Amino acid sequence: MIDSFFTIESKLSTEIKVERSRFIGTVVPTKSREHAESECELIRRQYYDATHNCFAYLVGLESKQEFRYSDDGEPSGTAGRPIHDAILSCNVTDVLVVVTRYFGGVKLGTGGLARAYRQSAEDVLKNSKVVERLIMQPFRIKFTHDLTSIVMKTLSDFELRTDETSYSDEVELLSSIRLSRFEEFVSSLRDRSHGKIVAEITGAAHA
Repeated sequence: MIDSFFTIESKLSTEIKVERSRFIGTVVPTKSREHAESECELIRRQYYDATHNCFAYLVGLESKQEFRYSDDGEPSGTAGRPIHDAILSCNVTDVLVVVTRYFGGVKLGTGGLARAYRQSAEDVLKNSKVVERLIMQPFRIKFTHDLTSIVMKTLSDFELRTDETSYSDEVELLSSIRLSRFEEFVSSLRDRSHGKIVAEITGAAHA
């Protein structure tokens, strides 16, 4: 079960020069296709006078993963795809990389372009801080007041915090746990309470 992934902690830009052309690589952590497209447009506006703003992004995990790349006027396959390949080689997701080019007067050829765009993408990714994000499962527990100590002890054993608690005839508690540990937590609660306490999923698992 995949319950974590690696991504970039924060936005960063680096610059390299290849045959007098400037290549500015910008990496941005992103959560969705819409956010990636929006951030890409902001970078395009920032470098409005550039010759090209080529990009690639990768969002999500496994079958729900989305990606897109663009050559932005460069010869087909020489920019967007190499940037995308650089992201894949770093084993990260939820990432947008834009490589901005200011043409320096020397043509690089298709092979040279592909190498330059990938090198720029790799450079900014290499200089970024990679962080692990956990996928958490939110849940709710309802229980009678006499079972409070069992619940609190179980939460403590699993190093969980309470997000919200309400009191009436019963206690209702909201929390979340790393996805891969949810079933273990449910079993522990059930065993300790002799089947009196059940944890209910309250929403989709998310980072």
